[in-house]
Amino acid sequence: MVAIIDAKKKSNLVFLLAMINALLTQRLVASFAIRRTSSLAARSVSDNVSVPPTRPKKSSLSSSNGAFSAPACSASRKKLGFGRGTCLSMSTDASQKEDTDTDTDVKTTYDVGGLKKETQRLTLRCIKKVGKASQRLSKGNEIAEELRTDPDATDAQLQACPDIRSMEESLEELRDRLRKLNSLEEKLQSIKNGKKVVLEDDIVALVLELEVPDAPLTRQPRGPGKKKGPKKEAPRMPYFKYYSENKTEIRVGRRSEDNDELSCNPKHRDGPDWWMHASGCPGSHIIIRCHDSQLDKDVIKDAAALAARQSKCQGSTIKVSLTRCRDVKKPTGAKPGLVSLTGKVQTVSVNMKEAEKRLQRLDDTK
Repeated sequence: MVAIIDAKKKSNLVFLLAMINALLTQRLVASFAIRRTSSLAARSVSDNVSVPPTRPKKSSLSSSNGAFSAPACSASRKKLGFGRGTCLSMSTDASQKEDTDTDTDVKTTYDVGGLKKETQRLTLRCIKKVGKASQRLSKGNEIAEELRTDPDATDAQLQACPDIRSMEESLEELRDRLRKLNSLEEKLQSIKNGKKVVLEDDIVALVLELEVPDAPLTRQPRGPGKKKGPKKEAPRMPYFKYYSENKTEIRVGRRSEDNDELSCNPKHRDGPDWWMHASGCPGSHIIIRCHDSQLDKDVIKDAAALAARQSKCQGSTIKVSLTRCRDVKKPTGAKPGLVSLTGKVQTVSVNMKEAEKRLQRLDDTK
């Protein structure tokens, strides 16, 4: 009787332990499945691949004579041991595969007309680059030769010496590209223009290697330009400037109001300067910027020729008055351009035909 009771207690104890073991196993399976699902979901988001969530499989428990056992683990499944008589299995669905295939667009036809234009453009551009690279190399060789023959060259100067080898390599690369562009241009000349032309393999290889497009590159539109403020113009002067052969400045009034400003305003002339004007007729006032008591004859002829031409006098010979600026006065109430001469006045005659070359030379100095 006691043995039967002990057997029942032992059986109940085994049953209780089996139940506890089964519950723990089921909870661990569920926890692991949830973690696995979260990991797959995160991976699917990062790889842009949709992965259906997997549900934890229920453990099938069978009882035989009061004993419980978990299902056997498949050989193809990953096994995790959690104690005696228990195992966990996880499997991934075969449908959860990432599509790694990428579609590549291979250009099979070309616009021959556009290809010819772009090849010519790139050829001209490469020719310019070759020329500039040759100039840099030549200049670098000169600097290197000077430093090589200079016994007093410092370390800093030697370190700053141009890298001749790098320059030579760059120049050779440009020349090689130019040769290939010329070869491509020759091959394209024998092909008729067309929008969708299938080219030979050797031509396609050159086009791809040299990266020659068959259409002009679209340039980005320029942004709004920088707003320019108002131009700062120099103040308007009441005269034009001319220069004689000895660099003496001769000022010629623009119009009547400017004549008054030029002749009477100390800002534009000095008292000892010389003043000239065509005698007896309207015309421009002339200021010779020189204080010498005796003017150079060529300077007088230059200024007199300008005064004669800038007047309304008619004839082949025109007389011009010469005096000091301090002897020129503006009468009260006089009309613009009208002045009176109070000092010694000299008269200079100008032959207009002989003065033509002189005036042409003076105009070149304006």
